[in-house]
Amino acid sequence: MDSPATNRISVSVIVPTYGEAENLPALVAQVAKAFNARGWRWEIIVVDDNSPDATSTVLAALVQDHPQLRFLIRKEDRGLSSAVLAGFAMARFDYLVVMDADLSHPPEMAPALVEPLLDNRADFVIGSRNIPGGRTESWGIFRWLNSAVATALSRPFVGRVRDSMAGFFALRRQLLADCDALNPIGYKIGLELIVKGRVRRIVEVPIVFRNRTRGKSKLTLAEQFRYLEHLSRLYDYQFPRGSPRVKFLIVCACGALVGLGTMALLVRMAQTGFLPALGLGLLAMILITLLFFARYVRTQRDFIRMKRPYLEFFLISSGEWCAGVLTGWAAHHGCGMLGSALLAVGALVAVRYVLRKVFLHDVRGLRGERLVPVREAGSLKKSPSASGAS
Repeated sequence: MDSPATNRISVSVIVPTYGEAENLPALVAQVAKAFNARGWRWEIIVVDDNSPDATSTVLAALVQDHPQLRFLIRKEDRGLSSAVLAGFAMARFDYLVVMDADLSHPPEMAPALVEPLLDNRADFVIGSRNIPGGRTESWGIFRWLNSAVATALSRPFVGRVRDSMAGFFALRRQLLADCDALNPIGYKIGLELIVKGRVRRIVEVPIVFRNRTRGKSKLTLAEQFRYLEHLSRLYDYQFPRGSPRVKFLIVCACGALVGLGTMALLVRMAQTGFLPALGLGLLAMILITLLFFARYVRTQRDFIRMKRPYLEFFLISSGEWCAGVLTGWAAHHGCGMLGSALLAVGALVAVRYVLRKVFLHDVRGLRGERLVPVREAGSLKKSPSASGAS
């Protein structure tokens, strides 16, 4: 018979899936074994993005033997992070564990991730591959390097945490209530929770990260780019003054290199006059900026306060271009070709900063406020909780 102490421990395990029908029977069985051995109450919530395999059929069969299993088949939303948030909304218990379905995260270690929360040693617990006792199974150099770079980029958010990329973690439900609006993209929902929940007490529990034996990996190049976009958002959130300014300088530097290079090629190879070369070079600089701006509009739409961003970009860019050309033309005879080109680029950047950061809506980095979405797209909303809801 379970003791009153163990009966009070209740854990919800959240598992986002896509194309994992082959792994689900073993996963559910191993999760059940791990928690039943402790005498804890538990449930497992599978959120599937309408997999084209037999996932829904497998889940419906598993429910017959495991009434603790509930699932949601999503036919519109997509993405690992949003699936985890949907699972959180369905969860009934106070302790939450998130893990992958491919058995790379050892299910038998799930209770061990909850223990530091039970004795109040941590607010967030990570199943870590990178601390003593933890490891990965036979990773190639490319995958190891990819993980190392991704971990290094997240270091400003997590301090000494060794495995901030982990998708196997545990937290209390209360942490969700204390988080600012969650709006992750990509697959690193754990990093989003650490940053938006301002988590300071993080404990890492060593695990052996296994290679999947069935199914296909979801770690594509597109997911890597989504991670970079996610980091960009988190840097803006965590460093509201420094991050936008650094990004502004990076974009300007990239544009300036292309613009000056274009001018040099036109003057030396095409024998173009200085003013036409200057005008086309500054235009190239603006076009490079447009590439960054289009990415910003596409990925940060929830944060944009501009009603017509591309119209405003055109108006700002027209002012930049005119300022650069007029400055270069005025300085041409006194400063020489290179000096006047540099002054033209400097004038363009100065006008860009004044128009974009002061008079218009892109005020990130000036007010020092944390980035907050215009629409609370990441707020937790109750999802259907019945098994097989869609």
